[in-house]
Amino acid sequence: MNIPAFKKYLLVLFFSISGLSEYAKAQSSTDVDSLLMNAEKLFDQARENEALDFYLKVLEREPNNFESLWHTSLLYARIGYRMDSESEMTNYYQKALDYAEIVLKNHPEKGFSHFVYAIANGRISDISGSRERIEKSHIVKEHAEKAVELLPEYGPAWHLLGIWHSEVANVGTGQRFAAGVFSKGLPDGASNNKAEEYIKKAMELIPDQAIRFKLDLARHYERSGQKQKAIVILQEVLEESPQNEIDQWNLNRAEKLLNELN
Repeated sequence: MNIPAFKKYLLVLFFSISGLSEYAKAQSSTDVDSLLMNAEKLFDQARENEALDFYLKVLEREPNNFESLWHTSLLYARIGYRMDSESEMTNYYQKALDYAEIVLKNHPEKGFSHFVYAIANGRISDISGSRERIEKSHIVKEHAEKAVELLPEYGPAWHLLGIWHSEVANVGTGQRFAAGVFSKGLPDGASNNKAEEYIKKAMELIPDQAIRFKLDLARHYERSGQKQKAIVILQEVLEESPQNEIDQWNLNRAEKLLNELN
């Protein structure tokens, strides 16, 4: 083979390989787009386990995909909340936190990064001892407030911040004393008025989440000693029609709480 012919052969080989590489990239991008479309559709339908599977498939191809990272963290936290045992909850919540840490590290400018980081820490605090719960409350406050700042029209962020206010504002005197003795204390600024305002704001922004948001508003009233208000809201919740299995799960919880209060 003469030199010019050999060079021509190398050029043809180079462009052939380059073309295949570009084709592979385009094909991979198409696959990811398709997986994301399926994941988003299932997420919107509250088919959370199926949506999680698709988001995980995206991350196998694109480990830093923002949409899949924050949704994966959120879904592990949500699914874990409905687990029957604390060990199962712990497993799911830790995965939620693992993915939240990744998305916050890689996308700190995004409101959803702060939102899922606050959610994951809040869930872990629910099954932790007093000292860790107090420490986590500071983290949840910081990142929930950041999420609201960056996502002012995103109802779940307001819902989360409202729940934080409700839980911290209604910590008992003994727990507050222990918090001051054994740690830096509970965060300042928690308010029952803000809890009610923020949960209601979430309801206004996303009215189709009435069952979940109203249930948490009732739980806030019950937590803050407003029993009659809680009963009225729970009665309203039980008039709602469930759109999916998660709605039905929340309706069952509402009925149980109403029976306890009556």
